Amino acid sequence: MLNLLEKSFTVLMLLYLSSGLTGFLAGDSPFNVWRLEDNPLLLAIQAVMYGITLGFVVLHWRKFISALRASGWVVALALLAVASTLWSSDPAFTLRRSLVVVATTMFGIYFGSRYQLPRQLRLLAWTFILLAVLSAACALWLPQYGIDKQLHRGDWQGILGQKNLLGKAMVVGMTVLWSVQGVLPRVLRMAGLFLCAALMLMSGSRAAPVVLAALLLLAAGYRILRARMNTLVPLVILLLTTGAGAAFFTFRYRALLLSSLGREVTLTGRTKIWTAVWGAISSHMVLGHGFAGFWAGLHGESAPVSAMLGFVARHAHNGFLDLWLELGIAGLAVFAVGYLQALGNGLRMLRMSPHRLALWPLQYLAFMLIYDLAEGPILRQNNLYWALYVAVVVSAAQAVRVGRQSRRASPAYARLQRGIREQQPDHLPRRSPGRVGDLHPEAGRGVA
Repeated sequence: MLNLLEKSFTVLMLLYLSSGLTGFLAGDSPFNVWRLEDNPLLLAIQAVMYGITLGFVVLHWRKFISALRASGWVVALALLAVASTLWSSDPAFTLRRSLVVVATTMFGIYFGSRYQLPRQLRLLAWTFILLAVLSAACALWLPQYGIDKQLHRGDWQGILGQKNLLGKAMVVGMTVLWSVQGVLPRVLRMAGLFLCAALMLMSGSRAAPVVLAALLLLAAGYRILRARMNTLVPLVILLLTTGAGAAFFTFRYRALLLSSLGREVTLTGRTKIWTAVWGAISSHMVLGHGFAGFWAGLHGESAPVSAMLGFVARHAHNGFLDLWLELGIAGLAVFAVGYLQALGNGLRMLRMSPHRLALWPLQYLAFMLIYDLAEGPILRQNNLYWALYVAVVVSAAQAVRVGRQSRRASPAYARLQRGIREQQPDHLPRRSPGRVGDLHPEAGRGVA
């Protein structure tokens, strides 16, 4: 019974972090955009959700403590956000939000360590299916909330309150549902994929289909990374050459490509925002302005940026610039090291397991990188995508560690070591691929 309640709460927490369950409660006043902490109901919900999370962390404290080693860089980034209270222009606000970031990071570590990858993806699949169903119902039966009536008239926004947020969520949902082949019933999986695709198109988000296409191409290309080294090296060189050519072509003809997508060269004003925030970045280059300490509308240090742009910006529309603004080069470096480490673990995981589930860490890391180039921010409190990043970091690191332990315990590894000791390289047996934790699709069955 407790196990079922825990899984149900995990899905509820994931929905909460998507902001889908609380968007209507925040109100639509400009004040609430910046200071959601002043909404007593939201504060109460937040306290309850993280209080229950803490209870489950205590219940599984051994797994949680073990996972802390695998999540060192993300924990360091969250702690840097807390430390930025010391130099923030709004210390009290930074402290409150950074503590919630620590709580969000705690949930990500719990989720990544409590459940093996098949079970994680099954819970995520249910989360995004529920998110899609609720968003469709909101657009159809509560169109005053579910369909944009102002800036992007007619575009669906579902329960997320903004069309790009809906498109982004549906891209992740389709990636999850693609990854859970053999874990969910086929009919449910295909119905979920169809609904997510329909909502993505109805949202009118231009970025979502482009990101989805990129992820599909990457999914096909990841098979190359499972090749033997003598085949892998020339293929990687070929891919890098092709990628460089494609990047040059895209840059050279960017105006034509963007116009074909219905976009301006300024990316709907994003490049203007990037230019405007550079001055603010250069004035606090090393440590930034403090976590959540810059964007305050027409007040504080963001006022000159808003005046230059002629409208109130909520963020830089680039996750890396936002991180640089708030935590400086220090924060950007900590994130980059952690991201590259997670990428390396994802590649090892891919080569150690033949299952489609092993693609999930690389797919999510690629999604995060692509989306953060034109969206943002990366590090945010009560944010589903930051929590999933933390869970991916933990899962990939732990899976690689288990895979190495399994390989070392295998007879093939023992023969390999014996061959090395005997210095007979011409007769070394083929290395066993090992395994990555319990990635067999059957491992995810039986999950509510």
